[in-house]
Amino acid sequence: MSPPYAIRIASPAATGPLSRVRKQFNTLVKKLETERIKLALWREELPKIRALADKEYSPLAQAFDAHRRRLLVLLDQAHSDKALRRTDRIKLSDVICATALDLMRIDEADETIKEIYNKHSGRDFDLDMDAEKTLLRQMVREATGVELDDDIDFDSPDAFIEAMHGKMAEREREEEQKQERAGAAKPAKPSAREARREAEEAKLKQSLRDIFRKLASALHPDRETDAAERGRKTALMQRANAAYAANDLLGLLELQLEVDQIDQTGLDKLDDDRIKQYNRMIERQVDEIHFEIQALETALSLDMGWEPGRYGTPKAMVRGLRADIAEMRANIKYIEADLGAFSDIKQLKAWLKGYSIAAHDAGYDEPWL
Repeated sequence: MSPPYAIRIASPAATGPLSRVRKQFNTLVKKLETERIKLALWREELPKIRALADKEYSPLAQAFDAHRRRLLVLLDQAHSDKALRRTDRIKLSDVICATALDLMRIDEADETIKEIYNKHSGRDFDLDMDAEKTLLRQMVREATGVELDDDIDFDSPDAFIEAMHGKMAEREREEEQKQERAGAAKPAKPSAREARREAEEAKLKQSLRDIFRKLASALHPDRETDAAERGRKTALMQRANAAYAANDLLGLLELQLEVDQIDQTGLDKLDDDRIKQYNRMIERQVDEIHFEIQALETALSLDMGWEPGRYGTPKAMVRGLRADIAEMRANIKYIEADLGAFSDIKQLKAWLKGYSIAAHDAGYDEPWL
């Protein structure tokens, strides 16, 4: 899994110690190589994990939810049985409401479940949802200053966040247009700090551009008459273009080593100021790859109902998924047994005798929450 041209910088003097920035460069390169390997592994394994979830977990989850729906209807019908006491009915309503809320998080449009919930909770699910969404819109408005549309999809975290960011971007565009129409004055002169940052950004871009231009000059395939060599340079040039577009400094340096445009001695002779610039670019690459890994893991975690960050590696995620599959199979067996047992009112009464209504924090069991 190690890259073929690992980049390291030694001290230009054979016996001299490495400077701090050179040590930092070597540490960052190792970190970037590690993150690259992680990202490649996530990209390779996630489709397999999704395929396993679609093939084994999803059918089990659907079967379990269908059983829960049948159990909910059964318990609702049993609620009016004369053999149940008032205490039994109170407990049974608690079970029914909790089950109905869980099922409506999956299918909010199921009118049968909604009717059962309303009957046993003494509330109106649709009105509760409208009130909670109004409250959430108000919270977003107070926190960000944007007004969400009425048709926003609250059931999808990704859609909700995307809509909120879209509204914030729209507001910024409107403000810019407003300033332009009002003939806003020229932007204020940047502060000394901003000027230094802009100058540093320009240096970083120029360093990357210089490396790319040297590679492009050496690798341009149109200058080759030999077909095999032209094909080789075309492939190398494609890699150089991709690395430059991605601000991949390490990829460009690796290409320079590969085509003998620079050797280890040339790397070692780089001055510390240039290495500082390289360190900043590599730090950004590390952060970008880390965020991409997080995004990949979070997307699947949300789809599966897992807490984002719960599984740090694809291997751990597969173990977790297989554990969930085994647990779902067990849950199906348990609920099938409950469906048989609770058809008998005596067995249902015996079960309710040992059931206790759990204390809930205020608002915890609200429909949307």
